[in-house]
Amino acid sequence: MHVRASGRVDGPAVVLSSALGGAWFDWDAVVALLPDARVLVFDRPGTGWSDPALAPATLAREVAVLDAVLAGEPSVVLVGHSMASLHVEAWARLRPGRVRGLVLVDPDPEAPGAGRPSDVSAAVARWVLRTGLDPLVAAQAPRLRRWAMLGSTLGRRDPASPAAVRSVYGRPSVTRAVLDELASYPAQVAAVERLRAFRPLPPAPFTVLTAGRREFAAHVALAAMAPTGRTVLVPGSRHMVPVDRPDAVALAVLTALRGG
Repeated sequence: MHVRASGRVDGPAVVLSSALGGAWFDWDAVVALLPDARVLVFDRPGTGWSDPALAPATLAREVAVLDAVLAGEPSVVLVGHSMASLHVEAWARLRPGRVRGLVLVDPDPEAPGAGRPSDVSAAVARWVLRTGLDPLVAAQAPRLRRWAMLGSTLGRRDPASPAAVRSVYGRPSVTRAVLDELASYPAQVAAVERLRAFRPLPPAPFTVLTAGRREFAAHVALAAMAPTGRTVLVPGSRHMVPVDRPDAVALAVLTALRGG
């Protein structure tokens, strides 16, 4: 796995987990605002510069990935963007004694009690993988990156260097890993729902950053899962909050590091 560490060598760790199809460089602006923290950024199996996945994407696999990244870290602030919010929430519920804080960045709006969603995009991803058409999708990966950046106020002005984007999205394994994660989304939501029923969140600072008013009610419901939860509306941002408003992410992390 590709992991980048920066900042202090001691103290609580801050782990940053990317949205579906994201890579380590999506967090560069956030990392730059946390020079005094120990920050770990990683690429999930098959994505970014990490080696191809050896097992299908499941919530259990993502918890194991975080276990590997955070091995030896006794106290952690977990930050998950979009789909990765499922992974860090699950880890926080399963490893409560090691959680210093939790930040969900414009998470997928799966409110408690929402149940397993009917997700057309997940079904399409499963069909592409089943029919072996993923190489055709891989050929369009750089274009898909440009499409994803429309979820930012920057539009097509990608803050990542063209060389970095090519080095990631030119790899067929990245496309397959992203399709696999997308195909697994409904099952991951259902697994988190089961955890919510019997594994409470730890009593640590918990912030949900929301970029859109449309998801605000669902994000308020997510924050209400813990007595320490709060929802923060981030103006001037679209879904790519780490790119559009890295200051908002960094402030939520610093708040958690300071104990709320």
